[in-house]
Amino acid sequence: MLKRISLVMVFILMLAVPAFAKEAPERTIVQVTGSSEKQVDPDVAKIQILVNTINSNIEKAKNTNTASMNKVVAALREQGITDRDYKTDTYNIEPVYEYEKDKLPSLKGYRVTNRIEVTAPVEKVGILVDVATKAGANEISSIQFESKNEKDIKNAALQEAVKDAMKKAEVIAGALNKKIADVKLVNESGVYYRPVMLESRAFKAAADYAPSINAGKITVGANVQVTVELAD
Repeated sequence: MLKRISLVMVFILMLAVPAFAKEAPERTIVQVTGSSEKQVDPDVAKIQILVNTINSNIEKAKNTNTASMNKVVAALREQGITDRDYKTDTYNIEPVYEYEKDKLPSLKGYRVTNRIEVTAPVEKVGILVDVATKAGANEISSIQFESKNEKDIKNAALQEAVKDAMKKAEVIAGALNKKIADVKLVNESGVYYRPVMLESRAFKAAADYAPSINAGKITVGANVQVTVELAD
């Protein structure tokens, strides 16, 4: 009988142990933001070159446009541009009307617009603009300066943003006499990449020299949110 009572008491004590066990202290949760931004030199440019012709006869308008664009492409080839380096971006034919007061619009002719996009090293932009306009291009629609390593510089910006967030978390932990025990959550708030875009403009052929074009800098950056757990 005594043996049975002893076993019952041991069982009761075993059940009671968790109730007396020391509960783990709650850890402090901290959420911080991190950001990064830097300027990067572009190494490649996309140049949009346009040939625009108007003629009362649609066939003459098309033929004149084709001849002019062929001269432009030939001039670009002399500077090392190959078939892989350019593509037709826009080809459009539209009627041109003349408007007079109190009269119905009258057909004046046809406008043919042919635009190509050329990809080239940054250092060749000035000479390419020069030879294209001298060969017959009416307009340089835009010039966009980019980086061939866009993905890599975006990833680098994201890494720097995470490092920035962790530094802030370490400062907060130190102020509380604690240390970072674990990273609970990381949210990417956005990675941005801003190439340099020059406004659309008409370039006149230079008499003796190529235009000087400043490529500027690409802006790339990132933002993150990091949640960490602090411990004593």
